[in-house]
Amino acid sequence: MLRRYIHPSDLPLFSEDLDRCQKVFDIVREELSIERGSEKEEAIAASIIHFYKQGLRDEMQLLILARTAAIS
Repeated sequence: MLRRYIHPSDLPLFSEDLDRCQKVFDIVREELSIERGSEKEEAIAASIIHFYKQGLRDEMQLLILARTAAIS
């Protein structure tokens, strides 16, 4: 029998997960006055999802990393 290890990043995000990511995203976008629909906005959203799927669930830590990603 084949066993496949399921990595946490392979699991789907549920509505409460997306709500947490959206909250962090909205804060960072507002703080840094990032234009809607911009490439920077997409990059920030992708980085938040990436960090979240890697297991980072704390909103303050997500904010810190998202701000850092947005600035660099």
